[in-house]
Amino acid sequence: MSQRNYLLFVIISSLILLSLSCSNSSVVEKGGSAATSYVYKPPVPAPTPVNSSASKYSVPMLDGGSARFTDLIGNNKVVVVNFWATWCGPCSLEIPELIALQRDFKDKGLEVVGLTVEDPVADRQKVQDFAQRLSINYKVGFSPDEMFYYFNGADSRGVIPQTFIFDRNGKLIDSARGFRRNFRIWAEGAVNHALSQE
Repeated sequence: MSQRNYLLFVIISSLILLSLSCSNSSVVEKGGSAATSYVYKPPVPAPTPVNSSASKYSVPMLDGGSARFTDLIGNNKVVVVNFWATWCGPCSLEIPELIALQRDFKDKGLEVVGLTVEDPVADRQKVQDFAQRLSINYKVGFSPDEMFYYFNGADSRGVIPQTFIFDRNGKLIDSARGFRRNFRIWAEGAVNHALSQE
C-alpha cells in the first residue's frame, strides 16, 4: 500500500470512528437534562460501603483548610466524588459534566467534590489555575495517596477518573472506574436515584 493510500485509509477510518462515537454519545435535551430514554438501574449487588476507616483521611482543600473525608459525604446531601488530575485528558472531558451537575442539581441537594491526585504543595497553583480556567463551581481538594488507593481497591494501576456517588446518609450508591462515554446520563440517573431515597 502506498503512503498516500495508507494516509487516505487512516483518515477515512478516523472519520468513520468519529461518526460512530458521535452517534452513540449521550443525548442531552435543552436545559441540560439527560435524555428520558435512559433508565438508571442501581448496580447489583450494591457497591461495597465505605467503612469507618475512611474517617481517618484528611483532605487538604484548594480554598484552604482541610476536611475529613467522612465530613465531605452525607450531611443530608447527595455527593458525587470524582478523583481526577489536571494532566488527565479523560478527566478534563468529565469536568464540564460535573460543572453542569453541580449547577443543575445544587438546589435539589447535590454537592460535587473533585479530589485531584496531585500534590497539595507542589501542584497547588497549577490546580488553582486549572480550576479557574475551567470555571469549576464545586469543591476541589487533594486526595492523599493512601485514600486514593483505598478507593481504588485491588487495582494497583490507580485508574482515573473515578467517580463515587453517595446518598444523603453517606452510603455508596454507585461508582464508575475510568472514563464513561455516557457519563452525564449515568451520573444524572444515579443522582436522581439517590435524591429520591428517603
